[in-house]
Amino acid sequence: MANFKFTNINSKGQLAIEYLVITGFLLIVVGVLSAVSLVSFNENTNLVKADSCVTKITNQANWVASLGNGSKVFFEIDVPYGVKSFNVVGKSANLVLSTSFGDTQIYDYSRINLTPAALITTPGKKNLSATFLDGNVVINEES
Repeated sequence: MANFKFTNINSKGQLAIEYLVITGFLLIVVGVLSAVSLVSFNENTNLVKADSCVTKITNQANWVASLGNGSKVFFEIDVPYGVKSFNVVGKSANLVLSTSFGDTQIYDYSRINLTPAALITTPGKKNLSATFLDGNVVINEES
């Protein structure tokens, strides 16, 4: 049986470098996963905000119509980033949102006709009003 002696002086240095390489690789993997998670979170947040906008408009339209002719209600929506178009027409509120997978159309329907209007697509909180006149709900942006 042969006896082998390892007399490598640089074995501690080599081990330290291997640990550094492995740690660096793991940090890069964690960084990439964190970036992907952040982008996914931001897109999901924008989708939820967009859905909330169209749902709030149709719910307020239904509510003001149930109050009777000449009724008016005020409400606030939070328009997300990346909105390409935002309009109400017929019985629907439509919003087109730009995502990393392409354009996504988000819509909701009301029980009452909505007067056709294009709403502002700039991101942020907007004050709107819904007025029921002659069988239609008119959605306007307030200052």
